[in-house]
Amino acid sequence: MKILPDSDPSTWSLAQVDKLIENITKLALDLIGGIAVIFILIGAFWYITAFGNEEKAQKGKTTLLWAIIGLVVIILAQVIISEIKNLLI
Repeated sequence: MKILPDSDPSTWSLAQVDKLIENITKLALDLIGGIAVIFILIGAFWYITAFGNEEKAQKGKTTLLWAIIGLVVIILAQVIISEIKNLLI
């Protein structure tokens, strides 16, 4: 995925700046979303492998909870960015 347009930044049009911002936010949200999914898997693994160890189970539950909250925040951020973009354009 190309983030920057090919031309000189001093000659960019509004559409190119819009595309640049869109690419940067998409890249950031995809990266953070991937990290959240990894933490969901880690939390699930800790919870499943607790085998009665309440401390380890609680650590897995907490990790799962915060990773899911993070994923919801990422989705909401994407919606908010999209709505702001629609309002401005």
